[in-house]
Amino acid sequence: MKTKHHRFWAGLGIIVLVLLAGYIVIRPLHLRWGASAEDVARAMPGDLDGRRWTRAITINAAPDQIWPWLVQWGQGRGGWYSYDWLENLLGFDIHTADRILPEYQNPQVGDPICMSASFCGNFVSVIEPQQWFGWQAEDEAGRPVWTFVLGLFPVDAARTRLVVRESFASAAMPAAAVFAIEVPDVVMELKMLDTVKQRAEGRAGSAWITLYEIGVWLAVFGMTLAAFVQVVRRPDWRRSLAVMAAAVIVLLALTFLFPPLWLRGVLALGLLAGLAMPARR
Repeated sequence: MKTKHHRFWAGLGIIVLVLLAGYIVIRPLHLRWGASAEDVARAMPGDLDGRRWTRAITINAAPDQIWPWLVQWGQGRGGWYSYDWLENLLGFDIHTADRILPEYQNPQVGDPICMSASFCGNFVSVIEPQQWFGWQAEDEAGRPVWTFVLGLFPVDAARTRLVVRESFASAAMPAAAVFAIEVPDVVMELKMLDTVKQRAEGRAGSAWITLYEIGVWLAVFGMTLAAFVQVVRRPDWRRSLAVMAAAVIVLLALTFLFPPLWLRGVLALGLLAGLAMPARR
Protein backbone atom coordinates (compact mmCIF):
# COMPACT_ATOMS: atom_id res chain seq x y z
CA MET A 1 0.00 0.00 0.00
CA LYS A 2 2.82 2.35 0.87
CA THR A 3 4.51 1.64 -2.46
CA LYS A 4 1.29 2.44 -4.36
CA HIS A 5 0.97 5.65 -2.36
CA HIS A 6 4.49 6.67 -3.33
CA ARG A 7 3.92 5.78 -6.99
CA PHE A 8 0.70 7.83 -7.00
CA TRP A 9 2.50 10.99 -5.95
CA ALA A 10 5.54 10.24 -8.09
CA GLY A 11 3.32 9.68 -11.14
CA LEU A 12 1.37 12.86 -10.48
CA GLY A 13 4.61 14.79 -10.08
CA ILE A 14 5.94 13.45 -13.37
CA ILE A 15 2.73 14.45 -15.17
CA VAL A 16 3.07 18.01 -13.86
CA LEU A 17 6.78 18.10 -14.71
CA VAL A 18 6.23 16.84 -18.27
CA LEU A 19 3.37 19.30 -18.75
CA LEU A 20 5.50 22.25 -17.67
CA ALA A 21 8.64 21.18 -19.55
CA GLY A 22 6.64 20.23 -22.63
CA TYR A 23 4.81 23.55 -22.71
CA ILE A 24 8.09 25.45 -22.37
CA VAL A 25 9.36 23.61 -25.46
CA ILE A 26 6.10 23.93 -27.43
CA ARG A 27 5.34 27.55 -26.55
CA PRO A 28 7.77 29.20 -29.02
CA LEU A 29 6.34 26.98 -31.76
CA HIS A 30 2.70 27.83 -31.20
CA LEU A 31 3.39 31.57 -30.77
CA ARG A 32 4.57 31.58 -34.40
CA TRP A 33 2.66 28.58 -35.74
CA GLY A 34 2.95 28.45 -39.52
CA ALA A 35 4.72 31.82 -39.65
CA SER A 36 7.99 32.39 -41.45
CA ALA A 37 10.74 34.68 -40.18
CA GLU A 38 9.45 37.28 -42.65
CA ASP A 39 5.90 36.99 -41.26
CA VAL A 40 7.12 37.46 -37.69
CA ALA A 41 9.38 40.42 -38.54
CA ARG A 42 6.81 42.21 -40.71
CA ALA A 43 5.25 45.38 -39.25
CA MET A 44 1.46 45.24 -39.25
CA PRO A 45 -1.09 48.01 -38.61
CA GLY A 46 -1.83 48.58 -34.94
CA ASP A 47 1.28 46.82 -33.59
CA LEU A 48 1.62 47.65 -29.88
CA ASP A 49 4.75 47.76 -27.76
CA GLY A 50 4.11 44.73 -25.55
CA ARG A 51 3.96 41.01 -26.12
CA ARG A 52 2.70 39.69 -29.43
CA TRP A 53 2.35 36.55 -31.48
CA THR A 54 2.10 35.86 -35.20
CA ARG A 55 0.52 32.84 -36.86
CA ALA A 56 -0.02 32.11 -40.55
CA ILE A 57 -1.31 29.64 -43.12
CA THR A 58 -1.05 29.33 -46.89
CA ILE A 59 -4.43 29.26 -48.65
CA ASN A 60 -4.88 28.00 -52.20
CA ALA A 61 -6.92 31.01 -53.22
CA ALA A 62 -6.43 34.62 -54.30
CA PRO A 63 -6.91 37.50 -51.81
CA ASP A 64 -10.27 38.47 -53.34
CA GLN A 65 -11.55 34.95 -52.59
CA ILE A 66 -10.41 35.11 -48.95
CA TRP A 67 -11.38 38.69 -48.15
CA PRO A 68 -15.18 38.18 -47.96
CA TRP A 69 -14.72 35.55 -45.24
CA LEU A 70 -12.60 37.91 -43.14
CA VAL A 71 -14.81 41.01 -43.21
CA GLN A 72 -17.88 39.16 -41.92
CA TRP A 73 -16.03 38.18 -38.75
CA GLY A 74 -17.71 38.46 -35.35
CA GLN A 75 -20.49 37.23 -33.12
CA GLY A 76 -23.88 37.78 -34.74
CA ARG A 77 -22.11 38.01 -38.12
CA GLY A 78 -20.02 35.27 -39.75
CA GLY A 79 -18.78 33.84 -36.47
CA TRP A 80 -15.23 33.13 -35.36
CA TYR A 81 -14.49 30.13 -37.62
CA SER A 82 -13.38 28.10 -34.63
CA TYR A 83 -14.94 25.63 -32.18
CA ASP A 84 -18.50 26.95 -31.98
CA TRP A 85 -19.53 24.25 -29.51
CA LEU A 86 -16.81 25.31 -27.05
CA GLU A 87 -17.61 29.00 -27.40
CA ASN A 88 -21.31 28.30 -26.94
CA LEU A 89 -20.64 26.33 -23.75
CA LEU A 90 -19.47 29.70 -22.41
CA GLY A 91 -22.64 31.38 -23.62
CA PHE A 92 -21.16 33.32 -26.57
CA ASP A 93 -23.82 32.19 -29.08
CA ILE A 94 -21.39 31.80 -32.01
CA HIS A 95 -22.47 30.32 -35.33
CA THR A 96 -19.74 30.12 -37.96
CA ALA A 97 -21.00 30.83 -41.47
CA ASP A 98 -20.50 28.34 -44.28
CA ARG A 99 -21.25 30.93 -46.97
CA ILE A 100 -20.55 34.56 -47.81
CA LEU A 101 -23.08 36.85 -46.09
CA PRO A 102 -23.73 39.92 -48.30
CA GLU A 103 -25.15 41.96 -45.43
CA TYR A 104 -21.78 41.92 -43.62
CA GLN A 105 -19.47 42.68 -46.54
CA ASN A 106 -19.04 46.43 -45.94
CA PRO A 107 -17.70 47.03 -42.42
CA GLN A 108 -16.45 50.50 -41.52
CA VAL A 109 -13.72 51.69 -39.17
CA GLY A 110 -15.33 52.05 -35.76
CA ASP A 111 -17.87 49.25 -36.22
CA PRO A 112 -18.08 46.89 -33.23
CA ILE A 113 -16.71 43.36 -33.38
CA CYS A 114 -18.62 41.45 -30.71
CA MET A 115 -17.30 38.60 -28.58
CA SER A 116 -20.81 37.78 -27.36
CA ALA A 117 -24.28 39.29 -27.66
CA SER A 118 -23.64 41.28 -24.49
CA PHE A 119 -19.99 42.26 -25.04
CA CYS A 120 -18.89 44.37 -28.00
CA GLY A 121 -15.76 45.97 -26.59
CA ASN A 122 -13.71 45.74 -29.80
CA PHE A 123 -13.92 48.07 -32.78
CA VAL A 124 -12.70 47.84 -36.36
CA SER A 125 -9.43 49.77 -36.53
CA VAL A 126 -8.08 49.09 -40.02
CA ILE A 127 -9.60 48.20 -43.39
CA GLU A 128 -7.57 48.02 -46.60
CA PRO A 129 -9.48 45.80 -49.02
CA GLN A 130 -7.78 42.48 -49.79
CA GLN A 131 -4.82 43.50 -47.62
CA TRP A 132 -5.60 44.41 -43.98
CA PHE A 133 -8.56 43.90 -41.69
CA GLY A 134 -8.30 44.31 -37.92
CA TRP A 135 -9.85 45.51 -34.70
CA GLN A 136 -8.74 46.62 -31.24
CA ALA A 137 -9.85 47.08 -27.66
CA GLU A 138 -9.25 50.36 -25.84
CA ASP A 139 -8.97 51.46 -22.22
CA GLU A 140 -11.16 54.15 -20.65
CA ALA A 141 -8.86 56.84 -22.00
CA GLY A 142 -9.24 55.58 -25.54
CA ARG A 143 -5.75 54.06 -25.75
CA PRO A 144 -5.49 50.68 -27.53
CA VAL A 145 -4.62 47.79 -25.23
CA TRP A 146 -5.01 44.88 -27.68
CA THR A 147 -5.06 44.57 -31.45
CA PHE A 148 -6.04 41.69 -33.73
CA VAL A 149 -5.01 42.16 -37.36
CA LEU A 150 -5.36 39.89 -40.37
CA GLY A 151 -3.10 40.39 -43.38
CA LEU A 152 -3.25 38.88 -46.89
CA PHE A 153 0.00 38.44 -48.85
CA PRO A 154 -0.10 36.87 -52.34
CA VAL A 155 2.43 34.11 -52.98
CA ASP A 156 1.45 33.69 -56.63
CA ALA A 157 -1.75 33.90 -58.69
CA ALA A 158 -3.31 30.94 -56.89
CA ARG A 159 -1.91 31.09 -53.35
CA THR A 160 -2.05 33.63 -50.52
CA ARG A 161 -0.55 33.84 -47.07
CA LEU A 162 -3.07 34.68 -44.32
CA VAL A 163 -1.19 36.14 -41.36
CA VAL A 164 -2.76 36.96 -38.00
CA ARG A 165 -1.03 39.23 -35.49
CA GLU A 166 -2.12 39.89 -31.92
CA SER A 167 -0.29 42.49 -29.87
CA PHE A 168 -0.71 44.01 -26.42
CA ALA A 169 0.15 47.31 -24.76
CA SER A 170 2.80 46.64 -22.11
CA ALA A 171 1.49 49.30 -19.73
CA ALA A 172 -2.08 47.97 -19.81
CA MET A 173 -1.53 44.21 -20.11
CA PRO A 174 1.00 42.69 -17.70
CA ALA A 175 2.87 39.58 -18.80
CA ALA A 176 0.86 37.30 -16.49
CA ALA A 177 -2.43 38.46 -18.05
CA VAL A 178 -1.14 37.93 -21.59
CA PHE A 179 0.12 34.46 -20.64
CA ALA A 180 -3.34 33.57 -19.32
CA ILE A 181 -4.82 34.65 -22.66
CA GLU A 182 -2.38 32.80 -24.90
CA VAL A 183 -3.35 29.28 -23.82
CA PRO A 184 -7.03 29.31 -24.89
CA ASP A 185 -6.18 31.71 -27.72
CA VAL A 186 -3.93 29.25 -29.56
CA VAL A 187 -6.54 26.48 -29.42
CA MET A 188 -9.18 28.70 -31.02
CA GLU A 189 -6.89 30.52 -33.44
CA LEU A 190 -5.32 27.46 -35.06
CA LYS A 191 -8.77 26.04 -35.72
CA MET A 192 -9.81 29.44 -37.10
CA LEU A 193 -6.94 29.53 -39.61
CA ASP A 194 -7.76 26.03 -40.79
CA THR A 195 -11.47 26.82 -41.15
CA VAL A 196 -10.87 30.01 -43.17
CA LYS A 197 -8.54 28.01 -45.42
CA GLN A 198 -11.26 25.41 -46.01
CA ARG A 199 -13.93 28.02 -46.69
CA ALA A 200 -11.80 30.08 -49.09
CA GLU A 201 -10.68 26.96 -50.97
CA GLY A 202 -14.32 25.95 -51.43
CA ARG A 203 -14.15 22.90 -49.19
CA ALA A 204 -17.23 22.41 -47.06
CA GLY A 205 -16.52 22.02 -43.37
CA SER A 206 -17.67 18.80 -41.74
CA ALA A 207 -18.94 18.29 -38.21
CA TRP A 208 -17.34 14.85 -38.37
CA ILE A 209 -13.87 16.40 -38.55
CA THR A 210 -14.50 18.38 -35.37
CA LEU A 211 -15.90 15.26 -33.69
CA TYR A 212 -12.79 13.36 -34.76
CA GLU A 213 -10.51 16.06 -33.32
CA ILE A 214 -12.39 16.04 -30.03
CA GLY A 215 -12.56 12.24 -29.95
CA VAL A 216 -8.82 11.80 -30.46
CA TRP A 217 -8.06 14.40 -27.79
CA LEU A 218 -10.38 12.70 -25.29
CA ALA A 219 -8.95 9.28 -26.17
CA VAL A 220 -5.39 10.47 -25.49
CA PHE A 221 -6.53 12.11 -22.26
CA GLY A 222 -8.16 8.84 -21.25
CA MET A 223 -5.00 6.88 -22.09
CA THR A 224 -2.99 9.30 -19.95
CA LEU A 225 -5.24 8.50 -17.00
CA ALA A 226 -5.16 4.75 -17.75
CA ALA A 227 -1.35 4.75 -17.85
CA PHE A 228 -1.31 6.66 -14.56
CA VAL A 229 -3.53 3.97 -12.99
CA GLN A 230 -1.15 1.29 -14.27
CA VAL A 231 1.81 3.13 -12.78
CA VAL A 232 0.10 3.09 -9.38
CA ARG A 233 -1.30 -0.44 -9.46
CA ARG A 234 1.12 -2.62 -11.42
CA PRO A 235 4.42 -3.96 -10.09
CA ASP A 236 5.90 -3.65 -13.62
CA TRP A 237 5.12 0.06 -13.71
CA ARG A 238 8.11 1.41 -15.64
CA ARG A 239 6.72 0.79 -19.12
CA SER A 240 3.43 2.40 -18.07
CA LEU A 241 5.36 5.39 -16.80
CA ALA A 242 6.97 5.86 -20.22
CA VAL A 243 3.58 5.57 -21.94
CA MET A 244 2.09 8.08 -19.49
CA ALA A 245 4.84 10.62 -20.19
CA ALA A 246 4.46 10.08 -23.95
CA ALA A 247 0.69 10.54 -23.67
CA VAL A 248 1.14 13.88 -21.91
CA ILE A 249 3.48 15.04 -24.69
CA VAL A 250 0.98 13.95 -27.36
CA LEU A 251 -1.78 15.74 -25.47
CA LEU A 252 0.27 18.95 -25.54
CA ALA A 253 0.91 18.55 -29.27
CA LEU A 254 -2.78 17.96 -30.01
CA THR A 255 -3.77 20.99 -27.95
CA PHE A 256 -1.21 23.54 -29.08
CA LEU A 257 0.23 22.48 -32.46
CA PHE A 258 -2.85 21.40 -34.48
CA PRO A 259 -1.18 18.43 -36.24
CA PRO A 260 -2.68 16.90 -39.41
CA LEU A 261 -5.65 14.61 -38.86
CA TRP A 262 -3.79 11.49 -40.01
CA LEU A 263 -0.93 12.17 -37.60
CA ARG A 264 -3.36 12.52 -34.70
CA GLY A 265 -4.69 9.06 -35.42
CA VAL A 266 -1.21 7.55 -35.71
CA LEU A 267 -0.13 9.07 -32.39
CA ALA A 268 -3.27 7.83 -30.63
CA LEU A 269 -2.87 4.30 -32.02
CA GLY A 270 0.80 4.25 -30.98
CA LEU A 271 -0.14 5.18 -27.43
CA LEU A 272 -2.87 2.55 -27.40
CA ALA A 273 -0.38 -0.13 -28.46
CA GLY A 274 2.04 0.96 -25.75
CA LEU A 275 -0.72 0.99 -23.17
CA ALA A 276 -1.92 -2.52 -24.10
CA MET A 277 1.52 -4.15 -23.93
CA PRO A 278 1.91 -4.04 -20.12
CA ALA A 279 -1.67 -5.30 -19.73
CA ARG A 280 -0.85 -8.46 -21.74
CA ARG A 281 2.30 -9.03 -19.75
